[in-house]
Amino acid sequence: MKILYFVQGFPPSIGAAALNSYKIVEFLAKFGHHILVLSPSVFSKTSDFNDFKWAPNSYVHINYSSNLFKVPLNLIFSHFDNLLKYILKLKQKFKADLVLSQYHAYHYASVVGGYTSKIFKIPHVIRSHDIFFPTYTFSLPFKIFHSLIYTKIYHSIFNSDIFYVTTSEMKKYFLHFKKLKNINFKIQYNGIDVNEFFPFKNQEELKDKYGCDTIISFVGQISRDYDLQYIVKILPELLKTYKETHFLIIGSGIYEKNLLKYIQNNNLTNNVHLLGIKPHYEIPYFINNSDIGIGRITHDAIWRYMIPVKCLEYMACMKPFITAPISTDIIKDNDVGLVLKKNFKKRDIFEYLSILIEDKSLRTKLGKNGIEKINQKFRWEKIMKDFNRDLVQLINNI
Repeated sequence: MKILYFVQGFPPSIGAAALNSYKIVEFLAKFGHHILVLSPSVFSKTSDFNDFKWAPNSYVHINYSSNLFKVPLNLIFSHFDNLLKYILKLKQKFKADLVLSQYHAYHYASVVGGYTSKIFKIPHVIRSHDIFFPTYTFSLPFKIFHSLIYTKIYHSIFNSDIFYVTTSEMKKYFLHFKKLKNINFKIQYNGIDVNEFFPFKNQEELKDKYGCDTIISFVGQISRDYDLQYIVKILPELLKTYKETHFLIIGSGIYEKNLLKYIQNNNLTNNVHLLGIKPHYEIPYFINNSDIGIGRITHDAIWRYMIPVKCLEYMACMKPFITAPISTDIIKDNDVGLVLKKNFKKRDIFEYLSILIEDKSLRTKLGKNGIEKINQKFRWEKIMKDFNRDLVQLINNI
């Protein structure tokens, strides 16, 4: 099968969207399909469409940027801009059997995917990324954005043969709309590759390096979305009781300078380590050398629709984590970690971290529950076998 994939994030871009897209493509290629990936790259030149060649179990990735729009509009419109250039070449050089696209709140991949499927008269399958807009959460700026841009993205749902969402909460949300009752919604979780993330035998190297008893780790962007400052601001109090605790921050972001300033001003430099961005293959080492993971710590209600990849990574390495409410598909009744109350306070974070620092047997129990749930629901291999079966069946039924 030949699959044309319009996607926003794809390596060398970083982040969950890029990681998930890559895994989907990697497995589809292993199943013998030819995948042509088209994604925007703001700061790079457009790839040469004429030079791609196919190899067994591989894919071809075409980067492009917009000539009509600059950052940040480039990210939204570059799919549309370049479709006009590529549509004839696609017909000549890559006669696709199916269009796959990524539904995302900030770009037109699914919109262009819908147009392309109509032009080529082939099926269109959409897979949603975690980030979407429940309309009741809109502030005034987002309402303006919605009226100008997001409405078009929302309507791309109607141009899909199958629409995959990542959680049961997200599916329930979309089905609240009467106009979407006839859409073929299916759930496809974000997954984890257990060949990359698994429990290491030696998990004491960083404790020996730092001379500490307990390590808490955070993996992700240092931005307001994650509200990492909630954790850092309770550390002065936490370290009064648990002096041999260290905190690792793997990642970077727009609030990194503010965070570093706070760490320095509060004499936390010996216990808090900003390690910067690490290659994805190195992340399992840092998680395995930690005792507790930090998930989403935010008051934003939209995260209850989502499955953060970082939490799957903690679980695959048998590490418990604390988080604000996220999808119950991943954590329910504190089975793999501890969930903060909806309107949590700093004291709640302190108490939950204290519980996990003190109770090693609880950490072990939650860690075992986590890897068991990974094996049951979140292995990429299983997820993609089901996905591949659906795509093949869709094509065979035409």
